[in-house]
Amino acid sequence: MTNPFEPPIELPSEKGVFGDHATLITRRFLYRVIRYQRPFTGRLVYSGWWFRQKIEINGVVVWWKVSWLNISPDVSFTIPAEAFANQQVGDDASPENDSVPSQPIQGRIEIQFTRGLRIRRFRVWFDQQLAYDEIA
Repeated sequence: MTNPFEPPIELPSEKGVFGDHATLITRRFLYRVIRYQRPFTGRLVYSGWWFRQKIEINGVVVWWKVSWLNISPDVSFTIPAEAFANQQVGDDASPENDSVPSQPIQGRIEIQFTRGLRIRRFRVWFDQQLAYDEIA
């Protein structure tokens, strides 16, 4: 039987950004911009500013919530086909890097916060596979 008062699992001491097909573009307080090469080519923007959480993929809002009292640390969303119509591709784009999914992608973002609402860990999952893992 597990103890409900047990402290959360300790994070590894290593810091950094991990993702084979993801590049961190911008990191600020409650804000991230990440460029992906797979499972699609484009950008994910997460913003928790002004009491509103929002996730955009290639400029299309795929999830949002007014967060007056609390910030959701675990968010699930579906990326619609319209998010791939006008893909924002990076400077290193080439035909072999372009990938347009044939069906909607299920996404999930998990966030662990410090006491001051700073992001301690930020993880992004696509179709139940870890695509990005940042440990601050």
